[in-house]
Amino acid sequence: MGNNRPVKTKCFIKYLLHLGCEKKGVKASHHKYKCPNCQRPIIIREADKEIPPMHVRSCAKTLGVSVQTIYDWIGKNC
Repeated sequence: MGNNRPVKTKCFIKYLLHLGCEKKGVKASHHKYKCPNCQRPIIIREADKEIPPMHVRSCAKTLGVSVQTIYDWIGKNC
C-alpha cells in the first residue's frame, strides 16, 4: 500500500500507545498525546473516523519516524 492514504483513528491511537505516548488532555474535540522524546504533543480528533494523510506525515515528523514505519505497523497490528 502507498504512503498517501488515511489511517483509522483507533489504529493510530494504538500506535501512539505502543510508542509509550500518554493522553494528556482534551480541549473541545482535540485530544493531546505526549510522547517520549517529542518536542511537541500529538493532537488528534478522536471523533473523526480517519486521520488524513497530511496529518499522518506531520505526526511522523514529530515522532521522529518515517511515514512508512507507521503504515507498516498499522498494517501488521490493526
